[in-house]
Formats: sequence, C-alpha cells, structure tokens
Amino acid sequence: MSDCIARRQALASLWGAALFGSGSVLAQPQASALRFSGAYGDAVFHTQNLRQFARRVAELAGAPVELGVNSQLKPMAEVLPALETGELAFGEVLMSSYGAKYPLLTLDSLPFIVRGFDDAAHMWEASRKAVGDELLSHGVRVLYAVPWPGQGLYSRIAVNQLSDLKGLRFRVYNDATKRLAELSGATATTIAAQDLSKAIETGQVDAMVTSSTTGVDSQAWKYMKFFVDLRAWIPKNMVCVSEKVWNGFSPAVRQSLLEAAKQAETQGWQMARSADEAAKKQLAEQRVQVLPPTAELRRTLDQLGERFGREWAQKAGINSTQALLGYYARRGG
Repeated sequence: MSDCIARRQALASLWGAALFGSGSVLAQPQASALRFSGAYGDAVFHTQNLRQFARRVAELAGAPVELGVNSQLKPMAEVLPALETGELAFGEVLMSSYGAKYPLLTLDSLPFIVRGFDDAAHMWEASRKAVGDELLSHGVRVLYAVPWPGQGLYSRIAVNQLSDLKGLRFRVYNDATKRLAELSGATATTIAAQDLSKAIETGQVDAMVTSSTTGVDSQAWKYMKFFVDLRAWIPKNMVCVSEKVWNGFSPAVRQSLLEAAKQAETQGWQMARSADEAAKKQLAEQRVQVLPPTAELRRTLDQLGERFGREWAQKAGINSTQALLGYYARRGG
C-alpha cells in the first residue's frame, strides 16, 4: 500500500511540474492542493454551481482542490486579502461586502436602479471591466459573477406606498435599508441573519427587505403575509482567483478555466432565476400574497433610485460613475 501511495505522489509531483513549472508555488508539496473558499452552505444554489466549477478546475489544472464552503477556510472579509497573497487559490465573495475598500463594488447594491435580472445583466456588462481592472491591480482576478434573486419587501400589513411603513419595526442591515427606514418613518431594527428566523417567529419585526429565497429560508410567512416583488437591488457573488496562482497555470489551462468560468456564470444566472421563481411559488403556497409594487410605490422608488445613484456617484469616483452611466446607456434610459 505504501509503494502505491508513493507512486501516486511521485506522479502527482511530475504532473504538477509539467503544468505549473518547477518554479511555481503550486509545484511545492505544501501547496499541492488548490485552496478554494466558498461563502455559503450546500443548500444554496451558488454553492451548487461553485462545486461544479471547482470540479472543473481540478480536472483542468490536474491538481486536487480543497473546497471549503460556508466560509470554512476563510471568513468572507478575509477572502480577497488571502487571494492577494496567494494563501487562497480561489474564493467567493459578495461584491458589496468589500464596498468600504472598493466603492465600485457597491454598484449592484444601489437601491431601485435595476428592475430585474435583465437590468442586472446590463449592469454587470457595464461594470465588469472596471471591477476586473480594480481588483487585478491588487492581485485578484475576477472569473465570474452570479446574482441573488432581487430584494423584495416582506411585511405584516399591505404596503401600497412608502408611508405605509411608518411606525413598523423594519429590519435594517446595510446603508440602503437604514435609509429606507429613515425616509419612510419606520422604526429601524437590527437583526443578524442567524437570528432572523427566530425574530420573525416571535413577531420582533414587522417588515424587511430581502430576497424571495431568504424569505423562504427564514419562513417569513409565520408572521408576514405580504411580499412585494420590488427587485429593489440584485446583488452578486464574485468568484475570483489569486493572480499569483493564475500566473502559475499554463496558457492552455488559463484559457480552459476562462471558458469554464463563462459556463459557470451562464448556469449561475439561470439558477438564480429558477430559485427566485421557485421561492415565490413556495411563498404563495404558504398563503403569502406575492404582489407587484403599486404604481405609486414604484414611482416613489424610481425617484429614490435616481437620488441614491447621484449621491453614490459623487462619492465613488470617475470609474464608478462611468460604469453607472454605461449601465443606463445599455438599459436604454
């Protein structure tokens, strides 16, 4: 048995040297496995897509992949720095989670700029190069991005206009939701993601903005009977590779990985659409009223979107502003 293991190790070393070159960090014994950090658990469609991509990486690179999901290898806040140093080979992050360092990455979380997946695709097309160039200057290469379902409004009572939220306990978790609470007169209530299900079940929150899928996961119907499909913003996850690791791959492997990333992106967007439809169907089965926004509410939100976009552009810089303008040009208005 030991001879067999030794032969396999020797072959793996030879194969790694052929692929990466004897001088590459990947050819060293302590770095033989490509460390790949996923952000979410196995039930999430992002992770299902990620696992398929990771298997493809292993096939193409001819090296084992150590995939840790649910931030087992690194907390999300540490993924990009670990990619910069090469400590991680691949990693998944929510784009906007790095907005403090890279304001451009908050573009897809601006409220009321997009109205659906088609708009979100236009936004990614308009910002992809700028995002890629920004991260590449820090040693991180973006491979693909996949959206979450759009953010909708769950509530205990019907909300036909923004003022209907006045006095309700409204869950806040980022700048956008805090602004909504402020502008509507709602009472801001901070509830961590891991505590959301319990807060809903015990009636600690009257309204919240989150995705259709999160509403299902947290069983929002236990207290909230309305879901307004606002598609307020459609955030994305990015899958990235360390440039140090990327430079160790042969040109042929790099090209194949780009093609695999393109396939993962296409499949991921399809999965996001399917997950959204399935979640809204499940909400309806639980007697939650799934509704479009009223004309009055839509008009108010569009006005807020213009306002938020102007405020963001003033702070985000010229490259970010150009990406936003590029989105409007692609969308046609």
